[in-house]
Amino acid sequence: MNITCAPQTTKSLRRPRQVKPASAVPAKRSQDDHFTMRQPNYGHVLIGVGPYGLSEKCTSIESTRSSPSSPRRESPPQNAPSTTALVDSFRAPADHSNSPCRPPQLAPALPTKKPSQPGFGLTWSQAEQAIYDFRTKFTPFFPFVVLDPDVSAQSILSKKPLLFRSIMLVAAQLTLAKQREITRSILAYVGHRLLMLEERDLGLLQGLLVFIAWGEPDFYWDQRITSLTYLAMGYAHNLAITRPPPTMQQKLILAIHPKDVKEALIGHSFNTVLEESHTPEEQRAFLGCQYLLSMNSSQFGRDGVLKGDYVNRCLNSLVRPTDFGADFILEKMVRFQQIVEQISEKLAVPCNVDGTRVFTISMSNEMQSIRNQLDLLFANMAREHRQFVLFWALHNYVLVRLYLPASNLSRPTDEVAAHHQQQCMLYCLQAARSFFATVLSMGPEAFLYRSFTSFSDMLFVLVAASRLLLVEIEGWDLHEARQTLDLAATLHDLISNFKAVIKLRNQRAAEAAATFGVSLTPDTSDDEKDDRFYRYATKLEWIKNWFEAQLSGGPAAPGEPQAGNGPSNWAPENQAWNPFMFGFLGDPNWNIEF
Repeated sequence: MNITCAPQTTKSLRRPRQVKPASAVPAKRSQDDHFTMRQPNYGHVLIGVGPYGLSEKCTSIESTRSSPSSPRRESPPQNAPSTTALVDSFRAPADHSNSPCRPPQLAPALPTKKPSQPGFGLTWSQAEQAIYDFRTKFTPFFPFVVLDPDVSAQSILSKKPLLFRSIMLVAAQLTLAKQREITRSILAYVGHRLLMLEERDLGLLQGLLVFIAWGEPDFYWDQRITSLTYLAMGYAHNLAITRPPPTMQQKLILAIHPKDVKEALIGHSFNTVLEESHTPEEQRAFLGCQYLLSMNSSQFGRDGVLKGDYVNRCLNSLVRPTDFGADFILEKMVRFQQIVEQISEKLAVPCNVDGTRVFTISMSNEMQSIRNQLDLLFANMAREHRQFVLFWALHNYVLVRLYLPASNLSRPTDEVAAHHQQQCMLYCLQAARSFFATVLSMGPEAFLYRSFTSFSDMLFVLVAASRLLLVEIEGWDLHEARQTLDLAATLHDLISNFKAVIKLRNQRAAEAAATFGVSLTPDTSDDEKDDRFYRYATKLEWIKNWFEAQLSGGPAAPGEPQAGNGPSNWAPENQAWNPFMFGFLGDPNWNIEF
């Protein structure tokens, strides 16, 4: 072609593009002298933002392709929001040290400035004592939020402000007026951070769980407790802790074009691909949401939720064979509640052609099957365990739930089935008597540390016992039943315990104020009437007066909730039964509304 080849003398030709791996991109120093690592580019999806991502340990499978249209990330000016703050708002909760694949850190976090005072007129010594009491005395009754043994009050306040406030509310020895002040602060904080700012942080969820468990006295009103419970469950979904993290292949499909996944895995060492899991702290929070939601469902007659492989997966991950601490208690509480859900699902009450409901042999067999599961769950519980009394009370509470449906059914014509019905009712009454004996044996001080779930169990057993001592079924000996359990005397002892709790709490609040040298807002008469233990004692007095009126056949005392226009004693098909209002939605199969 007669073209002369000569050395190149122009510089206008483009140099060949050099393709470098993402991990080799040098760091750029921003104006505040902090390194900002350039995010690896995965083509059309940026994995670093979101609850899941690839860390430096997973860079061997990163794609080396670069999108030409992607602009270079420059260091933000000092008056602009930093990239670190933006990514932190989407990052999964803290404590990911045990996870091999987590979102990469764009920049080292600045040291959190520790607050000078805990707020609410408290001292650090008072806050430290509350943290210690919460860890040792409160946690066993709701082991879904566990504090590290060496964590300080300042650290919790700086990292998890809502959790700190909730702990101060329930564990610090405060007056009722100060508790009301902290409660308002917690509700305002929840609305601002969760709903307005839409922050995503595990500490917010933990603080909300503690507040629901101990700080909400009106657990028997569906309108109050249900909204908070579902708020916590929805927030757990937003934190992406309610299901297993995505597998490595799922991450690759998001990070790379699906057709390139097989090619990307070629030559990759499979011993470096570890299955990612949520941290124990996240798993406990998820199980706590599920547990509260299940309690709410069984309390107000809704379907159970403690199902699924991931619930069992989290339980198996937390429990260790030689550890009998908080996670051991957590696993037992969840397993007991799973059996409660089985009772509601499997013990469907059959109806005859005329609409009447009768006890059958199949129901007795189903009860025996569930009883075997319950006994097996309790079999490995040693009497030397510090929380044996708690588990024994739970065991008897579930037994009451298991056998109570027999009291709402007419006597069958089959004599064998009729005998089984009477036996189930007797088992239920014996379990109720054992439950009350266990609760009363703990003394008033134990009531200070119990979450609302314990009082919910107590109210249910009270309703069940009153039914067993009043229901009229052929073959059921009411005189013998009332000799087995003296419910009026039991109610008197419970009322005395609650009144003793009120005095004990007031005494300890005064002692704490004197010890730590603080001045707390004094209580008013309205504060005292709004106290949860005062409310519980008042409701138990209503129950006691109503029950004694039913036994004597006289009218109910003035000011009490009325029992309706039906007969004074129960009949199995009596739909007018409404002895006292607690705000519960009764299970139609049990014909109980309390």
